[in-house]
Amino acid sequence: MRDTSHVLITGAAGLIGSSVARVLRDRGVRVTGLDDLSAGHLKRLDPLMEAPEGDGFRFLEGDVRDRDRLLQVMLGGPLGPVTSVLHLAGRVGVRRFLQDPVACEEENLDLGRSVAAAVRHARGQGRTLRVIAASTSEVYAESDQPLSEKSPLRPLVAEGRWRYAASKLAAELVLDRVVHDAVHLRFFNVVGPGQDGGSGMVLPRFIEAARSGQPLRIHGQGTQVRTFAHVDAVSLDVAALAAPEAFPHSSALADFRGALNVGGFARTTILGLAEEVARAVAHAGGVARAPLQFVDPSVDVGENFEDVHHRVPDLGELRSLGLGSRRLGSAAWSLEEIIRDVVHRHPSARGDSVPKDHPGTERKPDVKGAQAVPCELPVS
Repeated sequence: MRDTSHVLITGAAGLIGSSVARVLRDRGVRVTGLDDLSAGHLKRLDPLMEAPEGDGFRFLEGDVRDRDRLLQVMLGGPLGPVTSVLHLAGRVGVRRFLQDPVACEEENLDLGRSVAAAVRHARGQGRTLRVIAASTSEVYAESDQPLSEKSPLRPLVAEGRWRYAASKLAAELVLDRVVHDAVHLRFFNVVGPGQDGGSGMVLPRFIEAARSGQPLRIHGQGTQVRTFAHVDAVSLDVAALAAPEAFPHSSALADFRGALNVGGFARTTILGLAEEVARAVAHAGGVARAPLQFVDPSVDVGENFEDVHHRVPDLGELRSLGLGSRRLGSAAWSLEEIIRDVVHRHPSARGDSVPKDHPGTERKPDVKGAQAVPCELPVS
């Protein structure tokens, strides 16, 4: 174990958080996970929770907005003081955000303020903390060109779905006012097994529909362009940013600060995605291909819905750091590989357990392991 490395992950039971936690533990980094489980699933952490006591992972159920307790964990939780904070907690998903945009916006801002305040106090007490926080590619204004970190941004005051982008951009600014060397991860369409289709995520929504023989509902004509990344690849990059000392040839990562695009190279239209999903599900299950259905998004999602027509990342900055969507040193994931893998490992129905055969994670089924530690935090 690398005694000097200890990462606190907020939103640890989420798709990305749980995957990063597994990568870090495989590298010998101590990890404390914090999540109120309002959106995350504890099953995602099963391989870590079942590891032997003292194996370097602890889970705390609680709300990141409890600043006093958050500071306490940073200064000396169950595994000692932390060296990096990976802030992934927040409301995600267009459908979820449109249900109550004001509340979701306030929550994202409150989470950012809480992390900033706790880090400020921890640093005031002599702790050197690296801070990496999740943002989103939605902060960028519409463009038909690849989006770099210097591309024009959306306004801080917005309505409808763009309040989500505004809240994430405002959270970046909140952190920057306090943590001048923070890293802001602007994620582009990260997907993987167990992702929640109910919040509006397109790939699990398509897979679940195809498995049940329902039409794959495509907004408009499906000409929207997206670029997808597999969570397994993205997690390698995020883990390296959170604990550079645990990764070879990563000296430049420790000094990086500011916005950073994080994503993959699997580009397609939404129509192309639907066709590939229908084909993959039919082949895997030996069933008829699900039909495609073109729908008005204002009816399917809500009258305040506005779509993004072209979202492609410029990953030049990421690759200059020696990162970039990859699979343990092999070639980047193709669209077909991503879909086949997610179809194979995605739960058979929403609410099922997340598959436990995560690549590279040793399963230890018969060992009494670390339990969730009561954190005495209010659950939001």
